[in-house]
Amino acid sequence: MKISKYILIFSSILLLAGCNFGESTEQKLSNILTEIYDLEADYRDVQEELAETESKEQANFQQMMELTKDQKEELTTMVEDTATLLENRLALVEKEAASLNSTSDGIKQISTLITDTKDATEKESLKKMETSLKERITTYEEVTNNYNELATMQQDLYNMLIDESADVTAIQEQVQEVNMHNELVQQSVQKFNDATNRVNEVKEEVLTSLQKDEK
Repeated sequence: MKISKYILIFSSILLLAGCNFGESTEQKLSNILTEIYDLEADYRDVQEELAETESKEQANFQQMMELTKDQKEELTTMVEDTATLLENRLALVEKEAASLNSTSDGIKQISTLITDTKDATEKESLKKMETSLKERITTYEEVTNNYNELATMQQDLYNMLIDESADVTAIQEQVQEVNMHNELVQQSVQKFNDATNRVNEVKEEVLTSLQKDEK
């Protein structure tokens, strides 16, 4: 059984120098994107700890699968320890989710900027940026939903290992279910990473376009 792991790299955005008065559309957008990047600090900060927790949990699971129900005391202790790691993992995911969801304020600022911008070409560029950011958040929601469902299935599997009524066949079937759902998580993670890459591509494209329009 694999424990899914996903890491986003949202490329840093340079904050252009200049005061608020008389800022160009490019400068305003750049400032908003920088704010969004800063709002995701907690997301980036938990990645290393999340990866370490997943690795420990995976190692524990492999050890548990090598134990038998005759080694109940040792197995029970490992299940409890592993369940604690899972809880810690979900707490980290909740923290990163809050960090990413907070970027909705930045997206709203882009919507306001679109409304305030008079130039039709600039409006279209800003809408493109807004759309890519919204799509990224949507794909992240899919990741967290699938990830949390997987965690529930993993918890059920850990409990089965110390359940006297659970036979080997039932445990094997649960392992298969976990692995199948893990594939679903990985697919949603790939969509999220693709959406993130798209945001970075659109960012470069839009900022370059706005620079040209404002010359």
